[in-house]
Amino acid sequence: MRRLFWVGVGVVVTVVVVQRGRKIVAQYAPEAVVDRAERAAQDAGRRAETFVATFRREFTQARSAREAELTAALLAEGQPDPDDVRASGLRAADLRGGPGRARHAASAPDGRPDTEAEIAADEADLGYSF
Repeated sequence: MRRLFWVGVGVVVTVVVVQRGRKIVAQYAPEAVVDRAERAAQDAGRRAETFVATFRREFTQARSAREAELTAALLAEGQPDPDDVRASGLRAADLRGGPGRARHAASAPDGRPDTEAEIAADEADLGYSF
C-alpha cells in the first residue's frame, strides 16, 4: 500500500512539473523555437506510434505461428486439434462417454484402486503424455 501511495505522489508531481514547465517555456521562449520543438515532438510521437503498431502486428503473427508449430508438435497422430474440439462445443465428459460412465472404478484384488487402469484411461483420453 505504501508503494502505491508513492507511485501516486510521483504521478501528481510529474503532472504538476510538466504543466508548470510548459507555462514557463511559453512565457520565455521565442515562438519559432516552441513551434519547432512542438513539431519535433509530434513527429517523434507518430514514429513511436508506427513502431509500436508494427511491433505488435509482427509479434502477434510470430506468436500465432509458434503456437501452431508447438500444437502440431504436441498432438498425437490422428488427434483432433484442440481448437476444433472447443469449437464443436463438446465437453470433456462428452468425449469420455458422459458423466454416468464409471471411470477409475477398477480396483485391485485387495480393494485398493488399480492405478494401472487409471493410467490407461488417462492415456486414452489424452492421446499423449509426458
